[in-house]
Amino acid sequence: MTVSDNSGRIKLGLERIINFFENVFPTDPRAKLQIVHVAGTNGKGSVCALISEALISAGYKAGTFNSPHFLRTNDAVRIQGVPIPAAEYAELRSWISTLDTEAQAPMGPLSLFEQSTVAAIWWFAKNDVDLAVIEVGMGGLRDATNVFGTPDGRSSLGVGKSLVQCICPVDADHLGVIGNSIEEIAHEKAGIMRPGSWIVVASQDRIEAFHKIRQIAQRISPGRIVNVRRQPTYDLHVPTFAIRHSADDDADLVARMDQPGPVLPSWASFNGTGRRCLRVKYPPSLEAHKNSVSSEHELHAQNQKQAQKQGESYTEGSIQQHQQQDDDASRHEHRSSRSRSASATNSQPMTVELDLPLVLPGYYQASNASVAFYALDVLRTHYDFTKLTDAAIQVGFQNVRWPGRLSWLPFSRQVVADGTGASTPVSHNSAASSSSGSSNSDSQHSANDSSGKSSIDETNSLDNWILADGAHNEPAAVELRRYVDTTLRRVNQQRYIHATHGRSFKDVPHIRWIIGFTQGKDMKAILSKLVFAGDSVWAVPFSQPDEMPWISCTDPKDIETAVRGLDCSEHVQMTTFGSLGDALDRLAGEKSDSHLTVACGSLYLVSNLYRELHIDPFQEAGSF
Repeated sequence: MTVSDNSGRIKLGLERIINFFENVFPTDPRAKLQIVHVAGTNGKGSVCALISEALISAGYKAGTFNSPHFLRTNDAVRIQGVPIPAAEYAELRSWISTLDTEAQAPMGPLSLFEQSTVAAIWWFAKNDVDLAVIEVGMGGLRDATNVFGTPDGRSSLGVGKSLVQCICPVDADHLGVIGNSIEEIAHEKAGIMRPGSWIVVASQDRIEAFHKIRQIAQRISPGRIVNVRRQPTYDLHVPTFAIRHSADDDADLVARMDQPGPVLPSWASFNGTGRRCLRVKYPPSLEAHKNSVSSEHELHAQNQKQAQKQGESYTEGSIQQHQQQDDDASRHEHRSSRSRSASATNSQPMTVELDLPLVLPGYYQASNASVAFYALDVLRTHYDFTKLTDAAIQVGFQNVRWPGRLSWLPFSRQVVADGTGASTPVSHNSAASSSSGSSNSDSQHSANDSSGKSSIDETNSLDNWILADGAHNEPAAVELRRYVDTTLRRVNQQRYIHATHGRSFKDVPHIRWIIGFTQGKDMKAILSKLVFAGDSVWAVPFSQPDEMPWISCTDPKDIETAVRGLDCSEHVQMTTFGSLGDALDRLAGEKSDSHLTVACGSLYLVSNLYRELHIDPFQEAGSF
């Protein structure tokens, strides 16, 4: 992805960054790297975080590159969860910019995003990471991250090895930029697939996306496709997973796993128990066998004949059936290579059930965890990442954090009102809390139950919390509203139990939405999924993100116009503010225990909120 310095318009293409790697850099850093590449519309960041944490827990050195950055440009580039030091990153970017300027390439200079991608790849190679987990910036096929080759290293598609490609749910986002339809967007995102690699495809809600991704995957890497169907979740008392380390193990890794989690309100957990797990199944043998090329072509031909016979008819009712058929057929090599020795000896069960802790809030995280698990399973089965044991994956999933996504942020009136910063806020998913919120549900319940009082304490007051989520499209808005409704029911249950607001299930708190959008979003469509009668909407702008000149915030007055176009607009209280700080000052002066405050609409707005509340999700991370 490149951006014109003059107009700020997004232009997609790989010619500049490939030329830089091949002709400008002293040596090509891609040659030293193996990567997992993650594309999709929603869930990319969570999948990257889950995979990275599991690798770290297993004892591997893992690099992670996310887009966009969160608070500062350097926090998008991390090793062992620790961002590259700001000073080192600035020096690295200056060096890359100088090389690029001196090269005077005929295809033009690198864009800011291409420079950050080059910096991440160079830094990962310099520090000899075992695996880099790389999130696509926009699209996939023509994105600056799409510069790696095949697992055997013999492809002309790039240098280095892209071992696994994950395709998260695809939906209508960036229409007109990476495609004009769902099929075109899916085609663009499937462009990261590599021949001979393993492709993990998330369950797709859009039939058109599923059809296109399936078609491309079977053409590029037949027999090496893992179609992830939705898995059931369970409310279990999941134990605290841990790994015993020998004396020569990484002390920082042990510290990361032993740090206490945040103190959260009892109603902030996903459900009543605060414990949730995903149960996955896989063949037990870790021996990596490979089918012959002829077997792969036979399987591909068989799939094509079956598809032609069925006429490739995709309807709302048949998509799950097709996903089931693909899962049984195209995962044949993966399953047979794992279970062949087990079936020969009859000494092991054909499948193993594994309970994975789900600590990131939201129903959709079960799908993200499934994608991450099967990507990890492929790594340990086919690419000799044998330290990725079940226990290591469980610990990694338990330790994962992902700031700005369904994050509970403590809101102190003093911090906002007088700027003293008297308290040190901690986020549900932030590195400041180091561990996940669900892992502390015992402390949540003990704090709530041990008091024996009938009033809600400060921790459990709606007054003192803001829910922050970067939801910026319709699917994300649907999931956010679903989570908010679950939370409101939980709040009302707590109040009923403690008799703090009268014993009535009808007195459900309302929602105060603090909303900001980037320009170009279908605001009415998103707002229709979020805002219901009785809610309040506070429209705010956000500051210009660093190194992202193509991003512009929507005027709060335009958001107000969109809200006025909703069917429920007569029953929605609408207020506009000149800045997020003004909105927080207003919030600080109000008694809001009858409202749940939610900040959403853009990840850039959420990052502004973190800054306003003096929360740094990476400030307490140790060195790698």
